[in-house]
This record gives sequence, structure tokens and C-alpha cells, in this order.
Amino acid sequence: MPAHNLRPPVTRSAELRRLLADACHLALSATLWLGGTLLVTLGTILAVVILAADAKLPLLFAHLGNLASHYLAADAARRAEFDLQFVGLTGALALLFVLARLPAFAARMRRELSRKNEQ
Repeated sequence: MPAHNLRPPVTRSAELRRLLADACHLALSATLWLGGTLLVTLGTILAVVILAADAKLPLLFAHLGNLASHYLAADAARRAEFDLQFVGLTGALALLFVLARLPAFAARMRRELSRKNEQ
């Protein structure tokens, strides 16, 4: 029998601790990954708004001021409609980024957890 196959028997409590550690690692990694995806989403929205103002700060703030005054002057139903549309578009963009980045994240987690379990 080769020497690399000789590992001490794993106790049930050691196996449970390893599974708990893997679950914690996965939860923390997923939380950080989702946070990064949210930041990418918000940064993309900001970049589009800046590009819409031709990257000129005075023009950007003029557009934002105009949007704010129209929003505040609108009745509650129109505000709610705008809010729903904005949240929907932001959610759709975030979902697009999640779907684009998910395969790489899953592959990284598989590598990390398999490497950790081999040790």
C-alpha cells in the first residue's frame, strides 16, 4: 500500500468540524462575492449616468438636480412607479452580473474546497 494513502481515521466530530468550516467558508465567500457584484452594479449605473452627462460634473449635477426636482414634485403614485422601475432595472442589471460571474465563482469554490479537503 502506498504511503500517501495512509491517513489517520477521521472521527465523526472531526468530520463535522470540517463540514462546518467548509459551510462557513462558503457563506463568507458568497457574501463577499455578492457584495462585490452589488458594487459593480452600482458602479455601472454611476458610469452610465456620468457618460450621459458627457463626463462633465456641472452637467451631471444639473441633470441630477432636475431629476430630483421632478421626483419631489411628482405625486405619490408616480414616485412609486419610478421607484419600482428603478429597482427593477437595477435588479435586472445585478442579475445579469450574477449570472455572468457565477461560473467563475463556483469553479473557484470547488477548487478551494477540494484543495482544503485533500489536506
